[in-house]
Amino acid sequence: MIDGRLPSLDRPPQHRELLGRALAWFRDDVRAVGLVVGGSLAHGETDFYSDVDLYVVVRDGAFEDVFAERASIAEAVGSPLFCFTVDPVPRGSTDYIVVYEGPIKFDFMYLKESDLEPHPKWVGCVALKDTDGRVGAVVARSEALGPPRPSAEGLSELNQKFWTWCWYAFGKIERGELWEALDGLHSIRSLALVPLLDWALERPHEGYRRLEQKTDPEEASGLLATVAPVRAQALYAALRAEVELFRKLRATVLNRYGLTSIRRPRRC
Repeated sequence: MIDGRLPSLDRPPQHRELLGRALAWFRDDVRAVGLVVGGSLAHGETDFYSDVDLYVVVRDGAFEDVFAERASIAEAVGSPLFCFTVDPVPRGSTDYIVVYEGPIKFDFMYLKESDLEPHPKWVGCVALKDTDGRVGAVVARSEALGPPRPSAEGLSELNQKFWTWCWYAFGKIERGELWEALDGLHSIRSLALVPLLDWALERPHEGYRRLEQKTDPEEASGLLATVAPVRAQALYAALRAEVELFRKLRATVLNRYGLTSIRRPRRC
């Protein structure tokens, strides 16, 4: 079932064994209408440190029963060292994270059939079970989707948040609460600058994932200037660098997507 579809699994045999056991468990379970492998396993970039990302698409009426069996399923696949459930997002998967000996992190991502719809996250994924063809169709339609486009309203909201976050970080620096300032600078980078950088380069949002390979030297230098040790002057310099980079990226995004201005945000 795996042979020929996930060639990168030839390199990490323990990942292959765990995934094979999971597929054997769900193969004959009529409640599971689809199994989709994502992440580095699907994209051919597997190594010893890769997670096993398995989406389990379940019939709506059976979802609660199947998810209630998550611990038993995890134990059937291997011997868990520890495991925990991740709070679900609306219309997204409910994830059960398991770490097996190795250590190997296995993400069981349970998804209701009615919540399965085209999305950039399915691009490059591999369907290993597809009862009625719907899973494969959704994955195929997802391939035609481009990266999410920013809207004027979304940029307005981000702009408002950015300056609020900057004021918060500046206040912490002035008060000498440097660790909180450091945390604030990181939040600005991850919640504002990296998304803007993705929009500017017209690529999907993946946070810091493989950012080293995606950025050119100039972009990397701009981001590096926003990193600072826990010293007031260094933190202040990093904050100024974040402001400069935000303005530059904002202008690029507005121009690239034909957004001539940022709309005034709605009143709270």
